[in-house]
Amino acid sequence: MKHIILYLGGFQLPEKNAAAQRVIGIAKGFRNLGYQVFFLNSIKGYTETGVVEKEYFGFKCFEYKKENEKDYLFSARTALSLIRKVNPYAVIAYNYPAVALERIRKYCKKNEVRCFADSTEWYDTVGRNIIVKLVKGFDTSYRMKYVHKRLDGVIAISRYLFDYYKNSVKTVLIPPTIDIEDNKWNIPAATNKDCVSFVYAGVPSVTKEKLDRIVSAIGRVEKKTKVCLNVVGITKEQFVNLYAWKKDLPESVIFWGRVEHKKALQIVGCSNWSIILREDNRTVKAGFPTKLAESLSCGTPVLANRFSNIFDYLTEENSICVENTENIEKYILKACEKKCVVDNTVFDYHKYLQELEMLCEEQ
Repeated sequence: MKHIILYLGGFQLPEKNAAAQRVIGIAKGFRNLGYQVFFLNSIKGYTETGVVEKEYFGFKCFEYKKENEKDYLFSARTALSLIRKVNPYAVIAYNYPAVALERIRKYCKKNEVRCFADSTEWYDTVGRNIIVKLVKGFDTSYRMKYVHKRLDGVIAISRYLFDYYKNSVKTVLIPPTIDIEDNKWNIPAATNKDCVSFVYAGVPSVTKEKLDRIVSAIGRVEKKTKVCLNVVGITKEQFVNLYAWKKDLPESVIFWGRVEHKKALQIVGCSNWSIILREDNRTVKAGFPTKLAESLSCGTPVLANRFSNIFDYLTEENSICVENTENIEKYILKACEKKCVVDNTVFDYHKYLQELEMLCEEQ
């Protein structure tokens, strides 16, 4: 009988957000190694009652309506019930609430079930009201600084998190991964000869993204050469409100709003370049952009500044490094002239099987 791994968290399966794409990539790796992976997925606003069994990509998934905030943060009732039911070899908790995870950890230790964390973020509590800030701040600090270090292992998405945990608990570094054999990555290269096309794909955050600077730079560049910018994940109205935009928007910027994942990948794959510019704060250092992994997997080179450990994967052949985000148009113009060769297998999950094996090795 195959060993069972139970993946816990709040995912928008099958692939509606970065969390879903992250855990599916890891799960495919474990399945390749001979494990059977189940998901327990808490969904906000779920309309069905009880725990409902579904299947995604050949994985069994137990879905249920997310608890109220108090129970979600401090109880693990549904998770513990399913752990008892399936009796897994291991549990993986994806950015799980600290107190609830500590309850799961204690149960797992008592019952000889291995307990791992998939850690992909370390958010600050900027802009929240004082009560939420205190609760969320405690939860994040307790999880990152205490609970994770007492688990059997951590899967870190970034080098920042890997370096933070490696001396305290068994830690492996695995970025966002994809399955290169999936047909959705078989996308024709950009064919538009009329302009050099750039794309931003994602849901921007003012504390992380420099999308307003990108739009401003495109506005200046369009006066010198033919370019266009596709913005996927946000509407024009949302952009104007988010960045308090007061000027006219450049004519060469096209806002697509939210689209299906497959459509977003097609837009990225048919663009000449992706642009990813971020602040270099702790939140950004701890995370890693799924959009970067997806861009290279689509065969689209990346224009990016230095943040997190993205340049572990970016080279002169597949990217341009933006050393000065105050002068972005200089790098956009450089991209208009540069030809790139992109290895689209950099983030294929098959390349990270050794790390998953190391995680599961007995101490």
